[in-house]
Amino acid sequence: MHPSTHHVMPNDKGGWSVRKSGAARASRHFATKKEAKAFGRRVSFNQQTVLIIHHKDGTPQSSEDPK
Repeated sequence: MHPSTHHVMPNDKGGWSVRKSGAARASRHFATKKEAKAFGRRVSFNQQTVLIIHHKDGTPQSSEDPK
């Protein structure tokens, strides 16, 4: 993970989490990927980081530049 990225990734206990790379804990946890993506986009835009969205299996799906 790159230091200036946020990740929307599946949580081991179910649902989806938004986590800044290098953080020990997730910023927030959501029941759906849709909710996590919406929150991740806002945080990524505000902090000018790249948002990386993962598949359910944890592999990267896509990335979004905050511009």
